[in-house]
Amino acid sequence: KPDVLIANMAPESRDIIWENAHVNLGWSRGREWTANMLLGIGAILWSIPVASIQALATADQIATVPGMGWLETLDGGNVAAFVNGYLPVVLLLTIIMVLPHIFYAVALHYEDRKTRSDVQKSITGRYFYYQLANIYITVTAGSILDSLNEIIEHPTNILAILGKSLPNVVGYFATFVMTKLLVGLPMI
Repeated sequence: KPDVLIANMAPESRDIIWENAHVNLGWSRGREWTANMLLGIGAILWSIPVASIQALATADQIATVPGMGWLETLDGGNVAAFVNGYLPVVLLLTIIMVLPHIFYAVALHYEDRKTRSDVQKSITGRYFYYQLANIYITVTAGSILDSLNEIIEHPTNILAILGKSLPNVVGYFATFVMTKLLVGLPMI
């Protein structure tokens, strides 16, 4: 029978998660498959909060809240431009910071992975796929939301419309990358 006995190098004793050492490998793999499916669906549904943040975290939307109308006119509109440029990015990065903790809990407590290095490998792979989904959703959702009326009026020209609107998302994407880079650098 295949997979009855799997031999490989023993991990260092400090790397072993002793609470999960007794878990059957087949049961753990089944849970890993289930977790991957659910997290894959989560990556697809990730577009909902990302698109919502892009649509709602603007100075115009905040100004509609009673008592926040001053935001658009403060400092000649410079504060509104700053809010439009950085608030969606900061909110998205805040949500993204929670992902590794969720992935850690899934790998350790649901999948019952046996080594800390395996847990870290799982977190890194899943985080990478969510980052790819985030980039794809950010670019496409931003351009589609901006061009939605034009796409509805002329559905046969969807590629030309998106070709014109995709470059408009570059500012948001560049701000996202720069903010993520600068926040990730250690303070000297």
